[in-house]
Amino acid sequence: MSARQLPIEHALVRSTVRLLAGPASGDPTSVGTGFFYKVVHPQKDIAKILIVTNKHVVRGADVVHFVLSSALSVRALDEQHQPRGHKDQKFMLPLNGNTYLHPNPNIDLCAIDVTIPVGQVLQTGAQLRSMFIDSSWLPEPEARPIIRDVEQVLVVGYPRGLWDSHNNMPIARLGITATHPLAHYQNKREFLVDVAAFPGSSGSPVFTYEAPMFRQGDGAYTPGTKVQFVGVVWGVVEWNVEGELKVVEIPSALKQVPVVSSSLSLAIALHADATLELDAQFFPDRRDV
Repeated sequence: MSARQLPIEHALVRSTVRLLAGPASGDPTSVGTGFFYKVVHPQKDIAKILIVTNKHVVRGADVVHFVLSSALSVRALDEQHQPRGHKDQKFMLPLNGNTYLHPNPNIDLCAIDVTIPVGQVLQTGAQLRSMFIDSSWLPEPEARPIIRDVEQVLVVGYPRGLWDSHNNMPIARLGITATHPLAHYQNKREFLVDVAAFPGSSGSPVFTYEAPMFRQGDGAYTPGTKVQFVGVVWGVVEWNVEGELKVVEIPSALKQVPVVSSSLSLAIALHADATLELDAQFFPDRRDV
């Protein structure tokens, strides 16, 4: 397969990265999902490349392990739809000094600055296979009024730590919103998604996904694909043996734990605009434009 224009789905599933966190020496103790996120200074030609995930994925850990895939050209694909001659490079990054927590203690979100390891790959002349999300992926103001209670969504991540290790690729799942993706479910900055979530799903990005037709503001449909970044999975709704419903963060521990509750296949996602408060922690000298 020669180089060509790649579909948006190709980019979406390459926005994530599998995270392993734990002590500086010894085996990792937790697994989760992160996604690449770019913050650009509005006046200066500089940017930060981050991995955004849940706080609980890296809580108590000293380092985080991840893999970056690169190739001389990410558009020249082989018969397995991978860049020809792609290389996977493993990194172990200290969390101290590189982790930025969301300022609200009730928002389970943090950013890990990976600008240096990303730069190390790019300095070799290779291209990263990863796609970076930024604030432009959030729903536009004119699009927000037409977002419906029930929207088809694409959730990308590593449930149970499952991945295609040979190709360094995640698992993509389709679902629907179970509550309005812009409404504050139970007066919190989150909504429900009708998709099963498991340990390892924490930090998965949630995208609205309309294809092969998408809706315009006037209600008309246009051929094509429309994608918006609307959420980040952090927890699940489950019921215990007594029949009590509980909202819990998705466990990230790699060790086996006894099953004492059942999932309702309802994931809880933070509103994606919570990433804007992470943006504000970078480039403190930036001015509004």
